[in-house]
Amino acid sequence: MYSCPSFTVTTVLTDSSAVVTVIGEIDVDAVPELQFALDRCLDQRPGALRLDLSAVRFCDCAGLNALLRARLRARGVGTTLVLYGVPPVVARLLALTETEGLFGRRIAA
Repeated sequence: MYSCPSFTVTTVLTDSSAVVTVIGEIDVDAVPELQFALDRCLDQRPGALRLDLSAVRFCDCAGLNALLRARLRARGVGTTLVLYGVPPVVARLLALTETEGLFGRRIAA
């Protein structure tokens, strides 16, 4: 687990899946830690990776880039990436950048 005043990421791995929970602000300062957590999960090649964004208060373009990179990497290792608890701030960013369709299944907050 990594934590700073405006960002926390936790990871739970099981035999067949992973859950990464993000709390706070996904910005340029937080992206390296988020990317590290996502890469570590994807190194295990889980069947599914659930990215819980329900407690995200802000996401900038650097955060969007991290989500897009995770999507590409997940596809490359045969993992299904599901965005869960997508808050309005992230949903709006995905809509404005016309990237919401790239994530397929999304479960709203």
